[in-house]
Amino acid sequence: MSSKRPLLAFLPLVFLCMAAFSQTARPVVASLPSDPLELATGSTMLLNTPENRTTVLGLLERARQSVSELYAPGGPAFSLKVSFTASGQSSYTGSGEMEEIRYNRELWRWSARLGNYSQLRIFQNGVPYDEKTPGPIPLRIQMVRGTVIWPMLRIRPGAAMRMAAGKWNGMDLMCALLSADDRPTNAPGREWQEREYCVDTKAGLLRIYSEAPGIYVTYDYSDAAQFHGRILARNISVSEEGTPVLQIHVDSLQDPGSPDPAKFTPTKEMIEHGPGIVLRAPIRFTDLAPSPSGYAGTVLPVIVHAAIDNDGKVVEAEALQNSEPNLSNAALTVVKRATYAARNEGLPLQREAFIEVAFGAAQ
Repeated sequence: MSSKRPLLAFLPLVFLCMAAFSQTARPVVASLPSDPLELATGSTMLLNTPENRTTVLGLLERARQSVSELYAPGGPAFSLKVSFTASGQSSYTGSGEMEEIRYNRELWRWSARLGNYSQLRIFQNGVPYDEKTPGPIPLRIQMVRGTVIWPMLRIRPGAAMRMAAGKWNGMDLMCALLSADDRPTNAPGREWQEREYCVDTKAGLLRIYSEAPGIYVTYDYSDAAQFHGRILARNISVSEEGTPVLQIHVDSLQDPGSPDPAKFTPTKEMIEHGPGIVLRAPIRFTDLAPSPSGYAGTVLPVIVHAAIDNDGKVVEAEALQNSEPNLSNAALTVVKRATYAARNEGLPLQREAFIEVAFGAAQ
């Protein structure tokens, strides 16, 4: 415990210093839409010294090790069962479930069901083989896997970083804002390109995660699943524009016992189908587009949440900002008609993407 005291003791000093920073910033296209889960709305602190970056990265790493290291090399085998309810703009909605048993990359299988979609996947030599003909995996299932198993996968020590103090459900949170921006600022509030991780400064647990403005994941550790030093939230909620679109419950997380080789050997038919689609972590980029024809209102950014296949084609998409239907519909049209950069890594891929459609920029 003593090794953690300097880290946590330093945070109040950081919060007090934030008010002294200048709030001069480069022009912002538009402020983020109001959302009760967006905690970084006030003053921020640019993390640009070894001391303050080490402090915040240390707290983020402590949270990451606690909640998202099920796949850590040499980590314990596990059996995970999850149930969930999906809604919103997605192509697949309703009740669903997912089960995963993993000993290592050679002994690994998972299954998922949502609506009329179901799939069983077995890995052999690190290659996934599916029971049914491989095809796009529902975006909501990809979201379940990302929010439960690796929500803090994309934390990079070299990223531009800012910090804001937040309070949620009576807890003091440290909200880290990360981006690839090479022009970091200490402007007030979160900016469109920033990812957000809000961590409980006392327990060192991830409480709110937002890959892009408009989508927020909250973690409830009441009756948390404890497993070999790891802590998984029992209930996880994903909301878009203030409306829940995923309610996830971790039914069980336990040791799987001795493996049954028959359960980890793909059938001849599965191998004949060819490798299944590999799910990749979220990516962020901007797509320039002219303002919608005849639109006279204020042109605001719209972020489209999408699944993109190996050839750069969009297989599923939803808008995260819908206060102006003309803009959100135009943004969806732009993304669905586009072909983005193809990826070839030897296996078919499906990337989760957050695409900021910048209206007016193309003009």
